[in-house]
Amino acid sequence: MSTGIILGLGLLTIVIAFYVILNIPYWLLLWNKRKSENMEEEKKYHQWAYTSDDTMNKLLKFCMYCLYGYGAYVFIAEMWSKYT
Repeated sequence: MSTGIILGLGLLTIVIAFYVILNIPYWLLLWNKRKSENMEEEKKYHQWAYTSDDTMNKLLKFCMYCLYGYGAYVFIAEMWSKYT
């Protein structure tokens, strides 16, 4: 397989993995709420404010930058080796 296909499949795998990992707390919260309806508590903010995590989002951005940086490096290295 070519480098582009491998990078594309890697990116797709990373996106799916992070989607599942980042949504597990929200899915568990929904599951617990459906199991017991008396889980109501006073909340000051919207639901997404409680389930979001800054550290996880920053890690996701860092991983995406690393992946795109590696892709750019591979592309430049291949172009350099082809035309020199």
